[in-house]
Amino acid sequence: MKVYVRNQDGAPLMPCKEAKARKLLRAGKARVVAQVPFTIQLAWQCEGQVQDVTVGIDKGSSVTGIGCVSNGEVLLAAEIHHRRDVSEKLDTRRAHRRSRRLRKWYRPARFANRGSSTRSGRLPPSIKTNVEEVIRVVRQLPLPISQIVVEDVQVDIARLNDPTLAGSRYQDPTRLDENLRIACLMRDRYTCQHCEKRNCRLEAHHIVYQEHGGKDTLTNLLTLCEACHSGVHQGRITLNVTGVSGHLDQVAQRTMQGKAHLYATLRSSVPLTTVFGYETAAFRKSMGLAKSHTTDALCVATLVNGEVVAPECPNTYRITFRPRQTRRQFYDLPRKGQGRVRYQVNEELAGFRKGDIVRVKERWVKQINSIYSNGYVAFKRVPGEPAIARPRDCRLLERGRTVVWMH
Repeated sequence: MKVYVRNQDGAPLMPCKEAKARKLLRAGKARVVAQVPFTIQLAWQCEGQVQDVTVGIDKGSSVTGIGCVSNGEVLLAAEIHHRRDVSEKLDTRRAHRRSRRLRKWYRPARFANRGSSTRSGRLPPSIKTNVEEVIRVVRQLPLPISQIVVEDVQVDIARLNDPTLAGSRYQDPTRLDENLRIACLMRDRYTCQHCEKRNCRLEAHHIVYQEHGGKDTLTNLLTLCEACHSGVHQGRITLNVTGVSGHLDQVAQRTMQGKAHLYATLRSSVPLTTVFGYETAAFRKSMGLAKSHTTDALCVATLVNGEVVAPECPNTYRITFRPRQTRRQFYDLPRKGQGRVRYQVNEELAGFRKGDIVRVKERWVKQINSIYSNGYVAFKRVPGEPAIARPRDCRLLERGRTVVWMH
């Protein structure tokens, strides 16, 4: 397992081995600045000679994969699990605001006050939150980043009707172009067009066979499951298709909202390039790797130079997000005999707050999830480890952060 290192001025250096980190800590030449990912900071200003580190980002709506590669070695891999409650909280806030207006506790509704929603370049809160979470994680990576590669749209629109255009370097010439196959599946909503099956192996079928002059174009392709595809070629199934023009090209010819903001922000500090999703999929299949968000991110990072890296990395993390504070003051409904009840009763206990990383009884490293009214702090339940403890048995290691890294 790698230990991440920072220079005396805070600049990230190349990671070191655990044995070297232990020697530096015992000699007093370094100190621990982060528990997860475990990072030390040198007590002197090192010369700062670093290698090139490429960061691959497989951007998704709910999970984003990140892979950091240098000289064919995986230094860090992580999955960012985005918040999914932003829209729900905005709806709740809107309902409370409307309720206050009806009870005349608040200002009257001003329906013409929509300037913030119509200004140029505005992003919806859910999309903006999703993109800024990736930006925050990239800025916290404990590595000297030299290049960022992001997977852009899934298909290359320019190559749909002309697959001979320069594109994937790792395309197998004996099979259908991966760009066209994925575009066909996306257009047909990943559903077999004969039996309407989903969540199974899907294939792209040539409506007019290639031996009969059929072209490798999107209008000549149809999504079928493996069984129906075999049945069509064996003559057991007849498709009810009047012609290749009966299916319209429904592939969205625009990138995901928010990616322009992501590219502009990351490109301002580090050189950034983009690749297409079909190139990543073709490269991953040619390497025989299983599909996952971290594997796709590593393929994105190594797609240009074709490096072969092992997807198994001990420095693999799961990244979530914890709010530092909330504007909510009371629960939605009053409780019988108590009236309006405050939302957060115990915010701090003996100097400890939710999210703090502590060492319990000088043995276990735990993160505080809750603070009880009886004077105990609670942790995530793990067999063989304490679930609660008194503050006097805890020693603070690190203050809680909004970006939570977990192995």
